[in-house]
Amino acid sequence: MNFFNRCKHIVLVSVLCVSTVFSMPVQARTKSSKSSAQKAAEQAAAAALQAEVDARYNKEIESNSWENWPAGPQVYAESAIVMEASTGTILYAKGIDEQHYPASITKIMTVLLALENCQMDEEVTFSHNAVYSIDYGSSSIARDEGEVLTVEECLYAIMLESANECANAIAEHISGSTEEFANLMNQRAAELGCTNTHFANPSGLPNEEHYTSAHDMALITSEATKHEEFRKISGTSRYVLRATNKKSDELLMNNHHYMISGYKTSKYLDPTVFAGKTGYTTAALNTLVTCATRNGMDLVVVTMKSQGTAEKGVPIYPDTQNLLNYATENFQKINISENESNFTLGQNQLFDAGNALFGDSTPLIQMDTNGYVVLPVTASFSDASPNLNFNDSGDNSDVIATLSYTYAGQAIGSTNLYMTENTNAQTFPFSNTETSSEEGTEQNSPQDNSQKKIIKINLRLILYGVAAIIVVLVLILLGKKISKDYSIHFDFLTKWRKRADRNSFSNKNRKRYKSRKRWKNNFFKKFK
Repeated sequence: MNFFNRCKHIVLVSVLCVSTVFSMPVQARTKSSKSSAQKAAEQAAAAALQAEVDARYNKEIESNSWENWPAGPQVYAESAIVMEASTGTILYAKGIDEQHYPASITKIMTVLLALENCQMDEEVTFSHNAVYSIDYGSSSIARDEGEVLTVEECLYAIMLESANECANAIAEHISGSTEEFANLMNQRAAELGCTNTHFANPSGLPNEEHYTSAHDMALITSEATKHEEFRKISGTSRYVLRATNKKSDELLMNNHHYMISGYKTSKYLDPTVFAGKTGYTTAALNTLVTCATRNGMDLVVVTMKSQGTAEKGVPIYPDTQNLLNYATENFQKINISENESNFTLGQNQLFDAGNALFGDSTPLIQMDTNGYVVLPVTASFSDASPNLNFNDSGDNSDVIATLSYTYAGQAIGSTNLYMTENTNAQTFPFSNTETSSEEGTEQNSPQDNSQKKIIKINLRLILYGVAAIIVVLVLILLGKKISKDYSIHFDFLTKWRKRADRNSFSNKNRKRYKSRKRWKNNFFKKFK
């Protein structure tokens, strides 16, 4: 029996081994078949993604069709803009007015409103809603309900770590709720000239009613750069958050904008970049705002809805570098007051304010010396077309007119004309005069070679002219007196006589001639 059991076991083991051996090719074939299907699906997905990326890359660049405008580079973003912040000049335009989800670049508006409505040392207390209303896994620095930070600390957390709970806390601190803060965001956006923007929250988390455009984001960012605190906070690479009433440890925060900070990689670091903000959601894809100072220009670059591939990686930083280089190589910033000749506003060209009528005095009207235009390097200031618009708003501003410029149909900058100190525009009423001259025709562009608007009001010159007229009249009267008493004929007086009397005697001489003739007749009668 033992022998029989042993044989039975041997047979069973043999059968199992054989079945295992024969089953292996089948399993291998099945595994190979699944791998091929997966590979095909992955290839199809990659091809579809590449098609989307190529379509965005090859999309029309509107600024490349502008007359006499430098051609800009292709970028992977569906919408992109380069704007010079101080002048508002658009240097590059690709789908700039299209509406897109902004993701976390929304927070630039949140920070702007905080800077306009808060002091940096104000304390912000985190509510339950501020902490727990954000999406799970979204950007956060893990603050607790009841935790207290200053406004400044919140802004560092917002700009560097894109902390959504801090954006909510700031919104509630200013407006009482995130909903009311969204209304404030939309109001401020409208004031800045945004026409394709509607904000629904302070963080940029997904919402169908939360959108903006590259152009509008450039306007918002340009306004934010006017605040030194924004430049300081946004341009900081690292910031250590102190211990709080809820956290006993400090927190090191890193700026996630690779052109500002070496966080994760240093290959895109750019010392000219002074501010910026990153953003990403599945719906928005990659969004990026970058501010840099080059050649005296404060450049704002916005890219929206950008997506990379496995081969190319995320293209937002190379695209931004290319756009900054394009602006640097092809544009120049020119001071208006140093180059303007069509509207001469120097001494002896305008009314002078002060008591030194014939001495040095201060012009009544002056030009803002901080006004600039941005032009292609191939153009000169004289190629720009000026337009003078008077301030009829009735406000108490010293600005009486704005001198704006265009080139190739695009706005390129402006400057203000304003009343000097201790003067009143109502005291010296004047009207805009349209005059044409050979000099003005040569300086104007072909689009404006007819008339130009100038201001030419000078009390000193008027008095000089009146005095000169009086002197001339006195000389004329003296000359006539001398001519009458001594019968002296002056050539310069005869030129003023009427053409019909040139070949005859004047009435006075005719009477004198008749009088002499009667005297002669009477005289000779005495001798007859």
